[in-house]
Amino acid sequence: MAKAQTTKDKAKAAAQAGAEDVVAGAALAEEARGAARKSVGLAAQGAADVTRGEDQLRAADAYGTLSDVAALKGLVDTAEGAEVLEVAEEAAAVSSLMAAVSAENIDRGMVLASLSGQIRVASDVVGLMGLPVLAEFLGVKGRQLRGLAVNEIGRAMAAAALSEGMESMSDRLAALGMTEVAEGLTELDTSDALLDARDDAADAGIQNAAAGVAELSAARAEADATRQLAGAAVVMVAQGSEEIGAAEGLSAAEAARPKRSTRKPAAGKAGASASKAGASKAGSSAAKTQASSSKSAGKAQTGKRASAKGRAAKTS
Repeated sequence: MAKAQTTKDKAKAAAQAGAEDVVAGAALAEEARGAARKSVGLAAQGAADVTRGEDQLRAADAYGTLSDVAALKGLVDTAEGAEVLEVAEEAAAVSSLMAAVSAENIDRGMVLASLSGQIRVASDVVGLMGLPVLAEFLGVKGRQLRGLAVNEIGRAMAAAALSEGMESMSDRLAALGMTEVAEGLTELDTSDALLDARDDAADAGIQNAAAGVAELSAARAEADATRQLAGAAVVMVAQGSEEIGAAEGLSAAEAARPKRSTRKPAAGKAGASASKAGASKAGSSAAKTQASSSKSAGKAQTGKRASAKGRAAKTS
């Protein structure tokens, strides 16, 4: 009875250990699934961050190109505005000169007109004095001087009109030049803003790319941990299954061993000796059966553990 109880205890202990190993293997498998989900999430986030960083770096290059274009355009507009302002100043100078010429022509014309009037008066006086030839001569010269005076005043008026036109053109050119200069300065400010945007985009792109690379590395580490946990889970489940199988083998061996019959009062010496011989043979047979089954279970458990370790090594 003590030996049978020991076999039952071993089977029970093996079954309990196998169940614990199976439960532990299931827990490791659950951890492996969680690590796999985390690895997938990190890989997706890392890929997204790397892609975002690349996009931001490309945007930074585009901002840099636009900044160069805006700076070049700003310099061109500023230079053109400066040239237009120079032309406006020259036009203003010509306008001032024409105004001065106009004033001078008016003065000369008025002087000639005055002389013409005086000579005509002298011609009339000489005619009254009875000198018709001299009076006619003075009259002709008076009319010539009058024509010269009219011409001078006409040139003065033309010069004044030209001066006004040049002044108006100078004003328009100055306004155009100032507009070009203002546009050039605006383009330069835009270029500076694009440079700032380029720097910000480049910094953000580098940071996102670095974060993505770190997340991909973490995802790779999580994937390695997942494989290790999965391998350990397989080994634990296989070991638990082997232990449960060994316990079932011990239980089967115990069930296959014949039970000892309760001894009854012997009728004689022949009955007692026959009972002893039968008991001895039955015990020997049961012991051989138990030893054979224990040996087979031990070999099977050893083989299964070796194969489980091999599978775990391959998996990891």
